[in-house]
Amino acid sequence: MVQDEGLAAASTLKEEGIKMFRFGEYEEATQHFQEALALYERSGDQRGQAEMLNNLGAVLTQQERWTQAAEALSKAGQIFESLGDESGQGQTLGNLGAMYHHQGESEKAVETLKQAIDLFRRADSADKEAATLRLVSRIRLGQARWLEALHFYDLSLACVQPPGLKERILRALLKIPFNLLSRPG
Repeated sequence: MVQDEGLAAASTLKEEGIKMFRFGEYEEATQHFQEALALYERSGDQRGQAEMLNNLGAVLTQQERWTQAAEALSKAGQIFESLGDESGQGQTLGNLGAMYHHQGESEKAVETLKQAIDLFRRADSADKEAATLRLVSRIRLGQARWLEALHFYDLSLACVQPPGLKERILRALLKIPFNLLSRPG
């Protein structure tokens, strides 16, 4: 009963932390995630611990606390790996890739994000795979690597099943530059 109360409190703290994160209240989010982490540790809930460490890594990245963010993400990744949770590992690598991107290490970010994409694909997490592909596309756009950006964006659209009208239109539009480039000169 006490353990259930601790898990309920941890879940509430997690949700509050996520809300604070979305509002850009990073200090408050950090505090909520740390408190939730302590409760998950006390209850022995490894998945909860990994999620909180992953969330801490994301919020610490926003605060540019790089070393602490990397440590939290590393611990989260190790726990997710021990649990065999490929989607969790992918989320952690996605956050690590985002951290590298914030630090200006675009190539390291893309390589890390590609690892996350592979894990999401294996875990059948199409929505997370698509979001990560879009991030790689944005990074390539920022580098003026237009074709790669279009390629990754096209791949992200292909993840949406069944594709809606928006996805079908965007994919048709993306075929135009690919077709023009593949024509013999």
